[in-house]
Amino acid sequence: MTVVLLVRHGATEWNETKRAQGQADIPLSPRGRAQAGDIARDLRDVDVAAVYSSDLVRALDTATAIAGEHDLEVRVDPGFREVDQGEWTGLTTAEIKARWPELWGPARHYSARPGGESPEQVRKRALAALERVARAHPDETVVVVSHGGTIRWLSAEALGYDDRQSARIRGLFNGGAVSLRATTEDGRLALSDLTRLDKKSPDVDDPNQ
Repeated sequence: MTVVLLVRHGATEWNETKRAQGQADIPLSPRGRAQAGDIARDLRDVDVAAVYSSDLVRALDTATAIAGEHDLEVRVDPGFREVDQGEWTGLTTAEIKARWPELWGPARHYSARPGGESPEQVRKRALAALERVARAHPDETVVVVSHGGTIRWLSAEALGYDDRQSARIRGLFNGGAVSLRATTEDGRLALSDLTRLDKKSPDVDDPNQ
């Protein structure tokens, strides 16, 4: 069994202006750097064996802050990237709502992005990446720095939710984290015991709808 701490990267200017980032490589804002420092200090006393990250700079810089507290190097896995937002990339939420109203609201948590990825594709690649982590670190605690959408769909897996049901999950704020347990039995990855570090229930309607 591996304990996995999934951390959402600190904020960027695009987070603050409510633009769809996806795989655009936007750096942390000053607020985001402060959030990275905060979560690094919060995890300082946790016995962390390894720190993994998406290859996008906002996640890497957040992971670097955490790894620095444990004298570790960040291990990069592109499987933990955010969903490819396709034609939504760089647009504000208001612009997306106006052009694709049928894909906004809860639908954005289970619908493919025009010209981009679907939640199903993100879940598949992120689970493959998490299985690699679990197999490399049995009976250890690891940190994985990823993104809001990717963490949502990994959390859905731990809760036994399909992509449509994932719309019920409370969104994770920048610099926030959840904990889960990952086991590999009979050649299959299983996730369980999802807990938010802020102690809020993950199983509520998303307040960001």
